[in-house]
Amino acid sequence: MNLSAKKATGILNPLAFLEREFNYREVSAWKDFVRIDQSFIRLAFFLHFLVYFLLLIPEIRDSPRGGIYFGFILSLNILSLVLSFQRKYLPAVIHGTNCTITFLVMMVLNESFYSFDDLHSLQLYNNYFLLVGFLVLFQMFRLKVKGCLLTALYSVVLHLGFTYFKLKDGTIPGFPLVLLVPDVVYLIMSLIGITIVVIVRRLVHISSELDSDYRFLQHELQIARKVQETLFPEDISIKGFKYEVYRSTPNEIGGDFYDFIQLREGNTGVFLTDIAGHGIASALVASFIKIMVATMPYRLKLHPVRLLEYLDETLLRQFKSHHASAVYIFFDFISKEIHFANGGHPYLMHSQSGSEFREIETTGSILGFGIKRPIAELVSLPILSGERLFLYTDGLIENRNPQGKQLGSEGLLEILNRNSSLTDLRQFKDVVQAELFGFFGDAEFEDDTLFLIIEME
Repeated sequence: MNLSAKKATGILNPLAFLEREFNYREVSAWKDFVRIDQSFIRLAFFLHFLVYFLLLIPEIRDSPRGGIYFGFILSLNILSLVLSFQRKYLPAVIHGTNCTITFLVMMVLNESFYSFDDLHSLQLYNNYFLLVGFLVLFQMFRLKVKGCLLTALYSVVLHLGFTYFKLKDGTIPGFPLVLLVPDVVYLIMSLIGITIVVIVRRLVHISSELDSDYRFLQHELQIARKVQETLFPEDISIKGFKYEVYRSTPNEIGGDFYDFIQLREGNTGVFLTDIAGHGIASALVASFIKIMVATMPYRLKLHPVRLLEYLDETLLRQFKSHHASAVYIFFDFISKEIHFANGGHPYLMHSQSGSEFREIETTGSILGFGIKRPIAELVSLPILSGERLFLYTDGLIENRNPQGKQLGSEGLLEILNRNSSLTDLRQFKDVVQAELFGFFGDAEFEDDTLFLIIEME
């Protein structure tokens, strides 16, 4: 790695160093107080250079021993920075360094304003001690309640000591209460720091609980996904047609579902549904529909309209707050016909032996509302070798790309027709999928998405 790369990523670049040092994205990092102390020391090293702005004050700049005190401060910060790379003695390093630097800063102020003639000059000297309040407040970065309090009490004792000796050697009688202003500020800063620490630690505790719950839910969702995967048909060979499928869900589980129903005499039913919404509730309803389709009377599986009506009635009775769209196709290989009904689902797209795809417009109602009888019209087509059916859920055409544009059924038809001449079904699916990914780009799907391509043999 060259020098420029080191500057970009290492300690030679303070911004890059601090960004890496204070990376607390994981909740567990907020519980590692040793690591927090290490970060505190390193932050203190960078911020301690602000102390040197005191040299802009003429009295401090002309102080005979000011350079010595500032030299000690620099040495202490370098030493504490070096010691921060070990974990055993960090509290002692922090307290020792903090107390010594507070003492040295007060010594600089004390010697720089050593002589005064009246209360005004003494008050001016005293006001500079307010700057020590920032050292008190800085302790809140340690996320330890006692840090700010101990630093404040130590600062109060030091300040009172310095002020006492000033008054003892001076000509001002008594102890003016105005000189206690820095001590009040120290205590106020301490209370502010303690309050912030308590709030942050409470937020960390809450975040930790939420993180634990989130991890538990993620684990449960992963199990639920594996269970739901078993509901989908395996990659099986079906006599009479070939198929390809694509499925995506923004969550671990979703409400889009398809199934193949093996019937007598070699006939096959294909069922595809889209439960309204997505997530756990939709997935549970989809699982319920899977069981209904598998256990319903056999005669209904031979009649698409009756099958959809049975599902409509059951959903209305069992799940009044859920509804679904669905399409059921019955492949009758005895009579060489395809019969299907569409209950509020996107139109099927059909292509005959490499010709262009077209939508088969049908009428039908969403399942779960009991809107009308019959719930859908029955459509019949002859089975022709090489013809293709493209079934999909509305997420495919309603999800938006990075520019906010939806694909729409027209855009989907354009993609299908550009590639309808491809004779290999797997290649056709891969090319169509690649063009879909090209349209959506990096945009994540907001809704469950599924498409199923069937090609008659």
